[in-house]
Amino acid sequence: MFDPSLFLNPWSMLAGVLLVSSPIIIHLINRIRFKRVQWAAMEFLLKAQKRMKRKLIFQQLLLLLLRILIILFLGLLVGRYTGFDLTGQESRTTVHLVVLDDSPSMADGWRGEDGTPSDAFEEAKRVLTDQIVKAAAEATVPQTMEVYSLSSLTTPHDVGRLTDKSADNLKSHLSQFHPSSVRVSLAEGLKKVKDEFAGRGADVSKVVHVLSDFRATDWTDDGDAIKQAIADLTAAKVKINMVDVAHPYRKKDDRRSPLAHDNLSVLELRPAKLVVARYDPVEFTLRVKNFGNSEMKNVRFTVKVNGDENKGRSVSIPTIPGNQDRTAKFDLTFDRIGTEEKPLDRFSLVTVSLESGEPGGIVADNLRHAVVEVRERLPIMVVEGRPNLRETKEGDGVYMRPVFNGAFGGYAWVDKTTRDLETADLGKYAFVMLLNVPSLTDAAVKNLEQYTKTGGGVGFFLGPDVNANDYNQTLYRDGGGLFPVPLEGKPSKELPEEELQARRFRLSKKILLRDPARRTHPALAGLYTDERGEPLKDAELFERAFWFISIKRHWPVVPVGKWHDDKSVAELYCLPNESPMSDFEAPVRAVTDRIQRVIGDAEFAKYKEAVDKLRDDLRRVVVSSDPLYRLAGLLDDLLSDQRGEGNPTEALLREFWANPKNADLRTEVARLRDRVKYGDPLYVAKEFGRGRVAVVTTTAGEAWSDWPTEKPGAASYRPFVNEMANYLSGAGADENRLVGAPVEIRLDAARYKPSVRRAFMTHDPFKPAARGNATDPAPIVDLKEQPLRAEGDRLVLGFTEAVNPGAYLFTFTNVKPQTATANEAPEAPEYRGVAVNLDAAHEGDLRRVSRDDVSVLAPGVELQSPDDPEWAKAFRNKQSDLSETIWLFLILFLLLVAEQTLAVRLSHHSTGTEVDAIAPSAAAVIHRSTSRVHAGEHEEPTIAG
Repeated sequence: MFDPSLFLNPWSMLAGVLLVSSPIIIHLINRIRFKRVQWAAMEFLLKAQKRMKRKLIFQQLLLLLLRILIILFLGLLVGRYTGFDLTGQESRTTVHLVVLDDSPSMADGWRGEDGTPSDAFEEAKRVLTDQIVKAAAEATVPQTMEVYSLSSLTTPHDVGRLTDKSADNLKSHLSQFHPSSVRVSLAEGLKKVKDEFAGRGADVSKVVHVLSDFRATDWTDDGDAIKQAIADLTAAKVKINMVDVAHPYRKKDDRRSPLAHDNLSVLELRPAKLVVARYDPVEFTLRVKNFGNSEMKNVRFTVKVNGDENKGRSVSIPTIPGNQDRTAKFDLTFDRIGTEEKPLDRFSLVTVSLESGEPGGIVADNLRHAVVEVRERLPIMVVEGRPNLRETKEGDGVYMRPVFNGAFGGYAWVDKTTRDLETADLGKYAFVMLLNVPSLTDAAVKNLEQYTKTGGGVGFFLGPDVNANDYNQTLYRDGGGLFPVPLEGKPSKELPEEELQARRFRLSKKILLRDPARRTHPALAGLYTDERGEPLKDAELFERAFWFISIKRHWPVVPVGKWHDDKSVAELYCLPNESPMSDFEAPVRAVTDRIQRVIGDAEFAKYKEAVDKLRDDLRRVVVSSDPLYRLAGLLDDLLSDQRGEGNPTEALLREFWANPKNADLRTEVARLRDRVKYGDPLYVAKEFGRGRVAVVTTTAGEAWSDWPTEKPGAASYRPFVNEMANYLSGAGADENRLVGAPVEIRLDAARYKPSVRRAFMTHDPFKPAARGNATDPAPIVDLKEQPLRAEGDRLVLGFTEAVNPGAYLFTFTNVKPQTATANEAPEAPEYRGVAVNLDAAHEGDLRRVSRDDVSVLAPGVELQSPDDPEWAKAFRNKQSDLSETIWLFLILFLLLVAEQTLAVRLSHHSTGTEVDAIAPSAAAVIHRSTSRVHAGEHEEPTIAG
């Protein structure tokens, strides 16, 4: 509804009325200044004038009206009158809150038509200052603005009331900001402005501007949260304006997803171990993804250690197809360790950066960091169940000790007892190994579990002294403890020498890989891959030694239990099934009968000969006295799903099983094969918290096995133990921390001081400052001390300042218990290093969301584009006034012309003929006077006298 107070000011209204009335007033004044005087000639003229009175009055009134209209239109021109229709115009003060996306993907760059480089973030700043602010500053009602960056929602920039200088001031302020390294959901920004608007009353109009690149991953992963935030803002009567600032610009009527730039991202850099020995090779895994559609070839990366390329290496990936990732592995050795003067030098920063470059995309995801702690040797705690036999041949660790204490082992063997497990600070050990330990106290179990949950590794070799009942109750705890499997009540029976010899010379493997897919498990991967991480051409090379190993006794595992369905538990190696052949006679006959019915179908005639032969062999062997492994071998041949020898029958059988009609039959045969072939588990691994647990169900020494000593089978013992050690010491190394995520470390309040010293180190090869700092390209910056938060019997580090990629280093103070020996210092520093990196998996994917998807999640909100100038005009909050149209000036011009014409006509400037007609006598007098004047002008002057 029209509000007169918006346009009519009392004083200006009064002045306008006086101006409009001025012609009338002047006219009345002119009328009253004349007095009637008796004059015969004039009476004659008045009589003549009366004949034209009606015409003159009309002309005078018309002239008066023209002059009134001229003044009225001049008033409308000066007052910039907009009319009475103010539909859509806001009369209240308007508050603009801007959500400025500064996530890493906003650094997506391109070059304009003139070759000037730009990116989505710069485009967002330009749209804000040149379009939104300038338009809003022209509004007729007050406009205020606050700018919220996603990475710093708690510290908005208050622009204040918008004026004609606001755009330049805001542009100057924003020039110091660039895309951050932190990814924050757009939903968080929308929730923040909703809360801010909640504190504003209904007497203000509310507008939120969202300037973002609208990536598909953001709207897919956070779609529900964004939808809810949009709904909340709409319910609060907040107008939402969304602008997609990514390039290429979004077409106004195109509902599809717009084009996006190609991009290459380094997704992962993972060391095999977080704590390494000096000069000991450490394997790193590099994973890279090509988010573009085009294949990238010969992609090279530079690896630097503490910013020094000479201590690193170069890594090359031959090809990365579009929308796929590739993995490369490489080894590094480290020579820098901590000293008393520089204790943090124990940490080495490994930085991988893209060397070959890319045509577009973002630069920030082209590098990644990892941090490792380097020590002279890695201490490992070893607890033997029979410490009195520690130095003898019958000892449990006698054959394992040389593996770790060798010149190139990199480990320091530390003997401890079960009592030490109750109070020892396990965090300083690379891992803990328990050999034939009978049982553990509750305190020891608690300490072990806490150590493992926080990233430690615990290994078990069982033996004759193990108390299965105690293990099941305290360590397994129905699947809730760190021990992966429940044990049977007693170990396997002791075999007579004759049977042992028969098994030893049996032409079959004595240890079986439970599933070929397990070769990629972290506990086994190093045994089946080369130094580049590629699978060995001969995958069974390592397993050939298993033909010559004899496992005499072991601890059987309860076959049915929760551990089978526990995703954190993996059965890696097992023993062959030694059950009697007769146990499987009925199942084999049932399966072969079903095979016979299927193969009789004419559709499978080409496979009949091969299948019939194996079916007959199965029936013959199952009733024989042959060892069970022969039956398992025939079932392997029938399924042909193991590594074969390349004969034509295998290909034919694979084709037979590939037919969907045989899927159920194949499943039945595979289950029978597994029951026949695989016996009790021998090697089981479990992920427990951030740590790892590995269990071998036989002994580490010769008590139950000749694995460590019997050649050639013993050749596999050292590699196996080494790989087990790498697995346990690498616990926690696969954690991929992201910038912005809080770092939380929980400690025992009784063992640590309630404060921590912090430091930061990084290296960015893409910044000139980093390249030019030859003395220390990766300096360690002190971040001062931080108190720890107390939670019951725990001290908690809650570090929330990890906002830059690199390594954050923490120094805790370990307080020794009162029972410590006199030689031990009362306090000792303990160090932790954490690498944080960009969320490249999300930010590197530059694909953009479609308009249709935005319409679903944000109904009623139109998605704008920077190259469309029309949408910003709505924020001027005013109508075009009459002074902006040509019609007002044209009407005013016509009025002036008409007024002047009529004024001349009515101003008594009459022609001679008009005077003769109206007043002949007066005309005669005028003519005589004029004649005399003209005659005088032509007389010659004379000289008097």
